[in-house]
Amino acid sequence: MAAPMHAAARRSFRLALLAIALAGLVSGEDQKKPETGLLIHIGKFTLRPSGFLDAIGVTRSASTPDSISTHLGSFPLTDTPTLTDGSLRNSRIMLKGELPAGPVKFSGYMESDFLNFTPGQSPYRWRQYWGQASIGNWEILGGQAWSFLRPNRLGLATDRDMFHTDVIDAAYHTGLLGFRPRQVRVIRNMGNYKAGVAWEEGGNLLAKIARDGGRTHLEATGLAGRSGRQGASAAGVIRATARLRLVAQQYWSKRALQEALNVVPQSASGLSTIDGAEYQLQKNLEVYFYGGVVYASRFAGNRVVRQWSLGANRKLDAPSLWGDFVLSLQYSHMDRDLWTGRSGAMDMVWYRVRYTFNHAREGIDPRAQGTDVKSGK
Repeated sequence: MAAPMHAAARRSFRLALLAIALAGLVSGEDQKKPETGLLIHIGKFTLRPSGFLDAIGVTRSASTPDSISTHLGSFPLTDTPTLTDGSLRNSRIMLKGELPAGPVKFSGYMESDFLNFTPGQSPYRWRQYWGQASIGNWEILGGQAWSFLRPNRLGLATDRDMFHTDVIDAAYHTGLLGFRPRQVRVIRNMGNYKAGVAWEEGGNLLAKIARDGGRTHLEATGLAGRSGRQGASAAGVIRATARLRLVAQQYWSKRALQEALNVVPQSASGLSTIDGAEYQLQKNLEVYFYGGVVYASRFAGNRVVRQWSLGANRKLDAPSLWGDFVLSLQYSHMDRDLWTGRSGAMDMVWYRVRYTFNHAREGIDPRAQGTDVKSGK
């Protein structure tokens, strides 16, 4: 039996319906928007504000306290009532600034959302905040940014071209790696290759190398940390045809499997994988499929967590605005087995309406500003 939605969820869905109606009004239009978007110039200093408004809903076959961000490794092991929820809290505000100063180019980036669920605190939180200096082929970044363990679709930047998958869930997908720790990283650009080292919060030292070819992005990452923590990741995006992309990430770890989105206890060892395909059916319609598995060596808690997801994103241009509407629908199935022999499963149906404002264009992959425009992560 479906549990009633609370007042905030009802408000979210009213907004979603309004956005659908607006999207329907503009879907027949095809007006050309400025390629550069909205830029603010103060002398040599350039600012690009951007963001998106998200109305996300989910119906789960089990009752969880997770709102629109699923605890991927801790859903119920027993039958519980179906639960429907919705929220605007994945909406995001982003600001990037750039300042050339002779041979050095300085840049800074801030990104925030409303997904802080700590009792007694504001829901507003910072996701990324960092400064970077680029000189010649070198880049030095300091602040809070995506770990080198989170793969890219292109290059090694942390504010754009990331492989977050296209899923709707604000917690991403089982099998994916990496959080947003405070860090210092140094990157060297070498033509088609980029290599970097990073010291990340918690005492982790990471090294990463990536190669971008005509149809491929390939990367390898190594991790070494305190208490014997070790890990190695290989990831890639292959544009098999003009419409089909194949994506994957594989990970081996010793005492560092919690980097797979905390679906297993801290200090567990094991393996994780995520593999998928993204297919452009039409210019503004994409379908996607992902399958992910995390397998832990004998330890207290989960032995294996699995998830597969199938979804679609439909983009609708907004005339005379620097943005797009995106309509999304997704189905996911999850299951997990404990070392004690207990097991459980959960199904989820996700739906979303988003308006994305001022995402970067002009020669930039549409998955810009630290998000996938289609998935908005």
